[in-house]
Amino acid sequence: MTAVPLPVWARYRWATGSGGWAQVRELWADLPGRRFVHQVLSSAEGRLSLAYQGCPEGTTYLLPHLRSQMSAQVGSVSASEQRPPTWRQMLRAVHRPTADLLVLGCSRERVRRLPATRSVVLPFRITMMLDINAEAVHSGVSGNERRQFAKLRRSHGWTCEVGTDLADLQFFYRRMHLPTMASRHGEEARSADWDIALHALFRHGLVLFVREGDRRVAGVLARLEDGGRTLWMRLLGVLDGAEEHYRSGAVKAVYYLTMEWAAEHGVTRVNFSGGDPFPGQGVYQFKRRLHPTVVHPVDHFRNRRVYLRATRDTPAVRDFLVATPMITVDGSDRIVATHFFDSTRPPRTDIRADGPGVHGARAIDLDEFLTGV
Repeated sequence: MTAVPLPVWARYRWATGSGGWAQVRELWADLPGRRFVHQVLSSAEGRLSLAYQGCPEGTTYLLPHLRSQMSAQVGSVSASEQRPPTWRQMLRAVHRPTADLLVLGCSRERVRRLPATRSVVLPFRITMMLDINAEAVHSGVSGNERRQFAKLRRSHGWTCEVGTDLADLQFFYRRMHLPTMASRHGEEARSADWDIALHALFRHGLVLFVREGDRRVAGVLARLEDGGRTLWMRLLGVLDGAEEHYRSGAVKAVYYLTMEWAAEHGVTRVNFSGGDPFPGQGVYQFKRRLHPTVVHPVDHFRNRRVYLRATRDTPAVRDFLVATPMITVDGSDRIVATHFFDSTRPPRTDIRADGPGVHGARAIDLDEFLTGV
């Protein structure tokens, strides 16, 4: 197998490494005197504002969903960059807030120093892992879900194709992955560059394509780890980023066919990759139906937390919190599903977050939560 060039290997390990790599990056991120990002989201009419301060990854992993939720509640939302704060300045912001909602992205140890009142703590990232059983690869999937996929599979004639040549990777990356990221996420797209895709992922894995008749319509670039026992789904895409392949269910086929391939080739665990701590996202809801186990990540995000505090009690704040169920952690750092409600706003029970790895659920009454604001 071709060796990974040192700079590429180092970048990959810096971004995703566990163990010593994760520890070094955690220490680097919290160096004394380090300044953090500060971005404020505000509605046009001033009905709702949210300030994010902390590690810069929050603008990639947290703010897009929070901004989308704000827009759904109060309309147009603008973003403004503020002067980068130090940790001490972030502490002062907790006690002298200028926004309706304050969100801090920092280490678990630092979160423990912050006031617990009117606040919840979220994992910065989560990982969803699925154990594979060769005799019952879909045993965790509901019967109704399996029947729906079987019907779609027959209708579209989906089959699995394994790509191990460089041309296969080039087709996937240029015709599927990049167009999909552009069409689905625009400027907020997050991905791996070509060198990482080639040397750190493909050279240690493969591309799995979904074929519909004589053409490839979707695919995933996966990395094999633990001696081939774990398959990590890293990059995904549909042909030319076309919406039709989402509507047809081809993206769903990527997951099902990957599970089947894994079961047939001695893979015992599939890593569905990282996710944001917001179960209202469509990708979370789809993955949840496959019954993976939700766990803390093993990379440098393992000890990162998100501190969210309400600083004002307004109808817009209440609307936002009720509309935004969250994955939070309890006092023992266990993952818990959290919904907000009040006497006139029922909890969003249609957005489910239960499943393996989620240690119960809690419904927070905003009349009590916001007492003393």
